[in-house]
Amino acid sequence: MPRWQDHDGSDLWAAEDEARDQIIESYRRTWEHSDAMIDELALDAPGHVPWWPEPYASTNLFAILVHVLGETNRHAGHADILREGVDGRTGMRPEHEMQIDEEARTAYCAKIEQAARSAASVEA
Repeated sequence: MPRWQDHDGSDLWAAEDEARDQIIESYRRTWEHSDAMIDELALDAPGHVPWWPEPYASTNLFAILVHVLGETNRHAGHADILREGVDGRTGMRPEHEMQIDEEARTAYCAKIEQAARSAASVEA
């Protein structure tokens, strides 16, 4: 799996030329990769999350798993992910929010909008 730093965000939404099987396979590879890491590493295995604020950036697998569980609960439990898409705010507390690059966000939203319009124009 690519490192987050190398990730361009293109897999956060389905493109018009992607088949459902491709999307499902990407999801399957992601969870297999995660499962393998969890199986192979001890809970206290060190890790580093560069976008987490200090002193939390240097962490361990247990803290990351708890974080992912909290994120899953947060996003699956309500429409928080939609709010993030609307107002660009991230994080549970303002002091942990990252500054939004409005120009990049606008370009990204336009890209998603174009893909949605293109997909809507394709006959089923």
